[in-house]
Formats: sequence, C-alpha cells, structure tokens
Amino acid sequence: MLRFPNPGSDISGFIRIYVELYDSLSDRESFGLDDFTNVLIERNLATSSGFAGEEALERSTRADRSRDPLYNQSKSYSELYKILGWLHPTSDSALNFQFTFLGAHVVAAKQNVDEIFKQSILGIVYPNSIIGVSGNYILRPFVTILRTMAMLDGKINREEMIVGPLCLENDRDSSSFIKMVDALRNIRGNSSKLDEAIVSLERKRNIKRVTMGNYTRFPIAVLKWTGWTTRNSESIYGWSSPFFCLSEDGYKTLELVEQLKDIRSSDLGDNQALIESVTRIGFYQMLERAGFDILPVKDQVQRDSKTASKFLEQKDSPILFSPFQDLEPQISRKVFPETFSSGVEFFQSVALSIAERFRQERTVKTVSVVNLVNNSSGSKIDLDEELIKWFTNIVEEQYGLENAINHIFNNFSGVNKEEFYPLVARLFRFLGYDCEHSRAGVNYQRWDAIIKHESESIPIEIKSPGEEEFISVKAVRQALENKIILLSRKSFPTKPNTTTLVVGYKLPNNRAEVVSLIDDIYKAYGVIIGVIDTRALLVMVAAKIFNNKTINHKDLVKLHGVIEVSYT
Repeated sequence: MLRFPNPGSDISGFIRIYVELYDSLSDRESFGLDDFTNVLIERNLATSSGFAGEEALERSTRADRSRDPLYNQSKSYSELYKILGWLHPTSDSALNFQFTFLGAHVVAAKQNVDEIFKQSILGIVYPNSIIGVSGNYILRPFVTILRTMAMLDGKINREEMIVGPLCLENDRDSSSFIKMVDALRNIRGNSSKLDEAIVSLERKRNIKRVTMGNYTRFPIAVLKWTGWTTRNSESIYGWSSPFFCLSEDGYKTLELVEQLKDIRSSDLGDNQALIESVTRIGFYQMLERAGFDILPVKDQVQRDSKTASKFLEQKDSPILFSPFQDLEPQISRKVFPETFSSGVEFFQSVALSIAERFRQERTVKTVSVVNLVNNSSGSKIDLDEELIKWFTNIVEEQYGLENAINHIFNNFSGVNKEEFYPLVARLFRFLGYDCEHSRAGVNYQRWDAIIKHESESIPIEIKSPGEEEFISVKAVRQALENKIILLSRKSFPTKPNTTTLVVGYKLPNNRAEVVSLIDDIYKAYGVIIGVIDTRALLVMVAAKIFNNKTINHKDLVKLHGVIEVSYT
C-alpha cells in the first residue's frame, strides 16, 4: 500500500505552516528538522502534551529522536512538502532542505493558493527522484483515485481506496487498472469480501488495519479540501458509512487531466535539450493552470515547444509534468537557476502575477483578517473553567491541538440549532464578548445571537450544521436583514459601519457567489458582513486557552468577508 505521512488532516493549516517556514527560513542556504521544529514552536503552530511554545518543546524532546513527537511531526510535514515539490533535500543529506521555485510560487499566490496546491497534488508521481517509497510503484496516486471513483459510480470509501488505487502498482498498465476496478466491483456491497481484502492486505504487507487508515488521512483530507469530492453517508455495505463522491469540480478536474499528455522523467531519456525544454513547458503550463500569468515567458515556452515538438507529437500539446516533483533537484536548479531565497523576488520581477480572472473576480478570494493579540488590553474574559477543562482533555486525548480541533469540529457535524446557537454564544463570551443567543418566539430579536456593546453591537445570523453544512447566500441575506432591523428598531446601540455576522459550520461551498453578494451589499447599502466558520471559532478559543491570545476588537467590528485568523 502506498503510504502517505500523517502530520494532520487540516490542509489550510498544512499550507499555512509552509508559508510560515518560508517566511522564517528562506534566507538560509538550507535548514534541518530542528530548525523546522523551532519555527513551529516560535509561531505557536504545534503542541505537545497539551502545551504550546517552549513548554511543548521541553515535553516533546527525547534522547531517542525517533520517539520525539515534535521531531517526528516536523519530519512528516517535510516528507509531504517534498512530495509536493515545495522542498528539496540537499545533496548531502535527506534531512536538510532547500525551498524550491515551485514553493516560492505557493507563497506568492497568497490567498489564491488553492489552485497551485491542486496542481501540486495532481503532479505527485512515483517513482521520483525526490523521495523514495517502499514498493515498485509507477503511479500518479490522486489521478488514479479520481479515475477509480469515476469507474465506480463516482464514489469510494476509505477501505476501497486502501485495497484499490493505493495498492495499484502500475497505472500505466491499463489491464492492471481494469483488473483493480473489477476487483472493487466484485467486493462492493459485500462487507465480508471487503473485510477479507483488508485482512489479506494486512498479512501481505505486514501493515495493521489502523495504520492503513492513518495512511489515508492525507489523501482523504485533500479530496475534501479541494472540493473534488463531497462526503455522503451510504448504506452500500448494509449500514450507513461515509463515502466520498465525485463533485462537479472533481469530474471537471478529471476531464482536464484526461486531456493532458502524461509525461514522467523516465520518458525523457538522456537528451538534455529535450529534458530542459519539457521541464520549462511542464512547469509553466502548471502555473498557468493554477491561475498565473505566463505571458512574460511566452517566447521561451514557444522555443521550448519547437524543440520538443517531435517528442510531444504536436507543438502546443498540453502536458502533465511537474519537474520539481519528479526530476533530480540539480536538474531543476539548472533549468531555473533562481535560488530558493530569491524565488518570490524573481516571481515579482518577471510579472508572474495572479491571472487576470482573479483580478476581475477579486472578491471571490477576499478574506478579512482577524488578528489574535496578547490579552493585555484588560478585556473581560469569561473563564468558563468547564470549557477549558473539556478542550484541554481533548487535546491530551488527540495528541495535539490541531488533531483536537479537527476532532471537535467533526463531532459537531449534524448538530441542530438547539445545541449550536447557545454554543456559539458561549464561545464568543469566552473570547471576551457580551454575547447572548435569542430566545425562540421573541419577534423583536430577528437575529439568532447578538454581541452587546455600548456603541457597536453586532447581530449574528447562525446556521447550525443540521440546517446547512456550508454557509449559504441565504444566510448572508438574513445577516443584512438583521442589520437593517437593528438600525431601525435600535434595540441595541450600533453603528452603520459596524459589521453584521454570519456564523456557520463550514465556509461557503460556492465562495464566489457568497463573497460577491457580500461585496454587492456593501456597494448598494454600505453594510459590511463578516463570515465566520466553526473551525475559526475553535482556533480562537484554543489561542485563548493555550497562548492567552484574544481577538483584536477592531478587527471583529470591521470584519468584512470570509474570516482568516492571524497571529501578531
């Protein structure tokens, strides 16, 4: 079975950690795992035994590094960053690293990072010259997973993924692929056959079932975060269990991939001119698909296309080839001589800026940053010892803060409004705000909760997970109504330019539509609307408990658009 490292399942946090690493270490020629760990500690991005900062480092450090939790966490992150082509090992050590030119573009993409992340996921291929794995895999794992799902009525569960695409040894052998799909079709619907397949794999590969499940955490997190799949409960095996179903975006992504010529380093031979040309073509096409403007290098790409025309069979053939994830690092360094430390500067100097469609739809990715600052302002904090104890215990049980937040977040799935509305108010009170949820049947309180203030009260429209999984345009419209009613009836003092909030389970599934509506409302009525998801609320609560950080009040009052939490 193909094994993916498992540092956590929060993809947004995974990307944020890389950006923080780049910010802290990109001026160095290279860095090691201890440097990696120090950044996690200094920037409060890791916990150990329920503690953050230096206390976490002290509790994690072991004489035997293989048993050091933070060291192993850093190693897992570094392995995934290498798989994505964002880090390369140095020539003298697999545990010393340099940032890549691809990684510099991840940082430069800023809020539009999801597209370059998706392209990096599609670019993962085995074997490669960056990282070794057990087994003789010839495989693009995520492309294979999407193809397998399409052949299986557009859906797959974790166990089928384990015994199917993650065990396929050669995706270039069409007969092997069809044989794997047929085997899954024969298993589907028969829980005994599925269990037998898992047991057989345990014996053959000497991997425990629980460990196999851990190896799927990153792939499953990717499938959900990219929006390529949705998670549905199906009774295919006789009981309700989670299946991952191809979304419209998932089908479109697969359709795009099928139009690309799949090239791997083993196809290129030893013709150096061809290798360099295909390297540039593959990388720049990858950037273009991710939304970057490659006009400044158009002439170079045309020259390379002419050089590689015979190999590519046609001059402008679109290809799937990610050199930073496949080739020896010294080759990509030769083709792109810009050093790791000047990646962003070079990126800017040649005007590889975000594509025009992002500039035209700038509100699609608009976020409003809420800063978490030291609680030195004397703001009132509801101690809520019960909540602190509950949160701390989960951190201990889940072996880390990130896992704890994911655990709590996932457990809220399906919670109805009778439980969720009071919880939201309670979390805001803990963060230092005088917040109360409205009682059912009180007509003059159209909002679901309100943050009371002497001059800047904030109405809150809440959508529980049981009502809607993703925050919708309907919730935004209701937030506008809440603000209008509050200004009209003057039930609590507020100002026209004080935000009105939407709080829900997950950020909008169709973010473009939601954020465009927020922008239109501001242009038409001058009303600003902020959107906060449950995960962000949990992060802010955790920051208060473990780091004594609280929301900058000015940021919350002026929250306009989708929230992003930031430490200052």
